[in-house]
Amino acid sequence: MSDLESPPAPAGKRGDTRLRLMQAAERLFGERGLHAVTLKEINAAAGQRNESALHYHFGSKQRLVQAILDHRVAAIDAVRAARVEALVAARGTQDLKAVIRVTFEPLTELLDTEEGIRFVRFAAQVLNDPDFDLPTVALKSGFQGISRANALIVAALGDLVPEVAVQRQRLMIEMVLTSLALWTRRADAMTNEPARRFF
Repeated sequence: MSDLESPPAPAGKRGDTRLRLMQAAERLFGERGLHAVTLKEINAAAGQRNESALHYHFGSKQRLVQAILDHRVAAIDAVRAARVEALVAARGTQDLKAVIRVTFEPLTELLDTEEGIRFVRFAAQVLNDPDFDLPTVALKSGFQGISRANALIVAALGDLVPEVAVQRQRLMIEMVLTSLALWTRRADAMTNEPARRFF
């Protein structure tokens, strides 16, 4: 089981329905975009006969998207936080390349699993949706790994005007997610191990 996978909840439990709705929505949103998928389609893909199940668990499509982000990013950020702490312990925080590596490698490693690829595609759709500002959401999320990594990057870019430093961070988030999503379109994205590692 990957770091991103959630153990299945006991059959018939409320959490199981919620998780299945989130997984179905993540896949459909990643394939077609947030506005091209209806709540009815998500309910059907999650095996829900009750068409109000999604509304009951999330209230709206926007809250559903936020719930998926919170669920996935929490797992990714736990990996990031551990790596940031290891870098701090090794006194490597003055090396900007090392800071960037521990910040973004937990995202690049998503390409190692089909579940990770689904999340990358979903996150790229959120990134490109005008109703969401994913870089700002990430930077203001309060997740420990993101907060610590952000502080290290800001310190390393201390000679820049704060607005410029923030803009560069936004561009990094956008470039990384877009690049990863483009990679997942390759027919050999999961099978060409040397090319993936080089990427």
